[in-house]
Amino acid sequence: MRQSFHLFWMISILICVLSGCSWLHQTGFSSAESGTDLTDADLQMQSFEFTNQDGETMSNEDFQDTYWIADMIFTSCPTVCNTMTPNMLNLQGQAEKAGLDLQFVSFTVAPSFDDPEQLKKYAEKYGADFSNWHFLTGYTDEDIRQLSQNTFQSVVEKIPEENNVIHATAFFLIDPEGNVIRKYDGLENDTERIVEDVKRLN
Repeated sequence: MRQSFHLFWMISILICVLSGCSWLHQTGFSSAESGTDLTDADLQMQSFEFTNQDGETMSNEDFQDTYWIADMIFTSCPTVCNTMTPNMLNLQGQAEKAGLDLQFVSFTVAPSFDDPEQLKKYAEKYGADFSNWHFLTGYTDEDIRQLSQNTFQSVVEKIPEENNVIHATAFFLIDPEGNVIRKYDGLENDTERIVEDVKRLN
């Protein structure tokens, strides 16, 4: 019985490592069920001062007095980011149609590779509107690990042999006071739910 238990956990860990950044969504760990309420978790966006795709300094204070959506991506991501970024783009378009004052932030989880120029190329490939969508870098791997853990209770873990990174696949909604109040499945193109939530909050 004990041997069977240990074998189960060894296989589970091996699957997690081999599946890379898609693992969080597949297992549900730190991923998002549509519209999960996080208000009781008392999560707060930590202070930061990073660089966006235009080389401009952005801080958490730039998002005071507005609601914003945050996610984590990296430009060489072989799997989930290729779904998350188009879904965020769709959400950006739907928010504009609804007349919402909503900002968008994508933190790279591979800052040593994703400099501002690389992020801008990536974002332009998808047709992102930079007027309210910022792709952030200019920090260390440890910085983004801590931000992800402390702010979103989510893991960021590099898998060097696969050139991959485990990261959350959620879209996080942050209020004007910097509280992380809801999360949504970034792999689901259910933008209407998010737009309706923000409408009710405004």
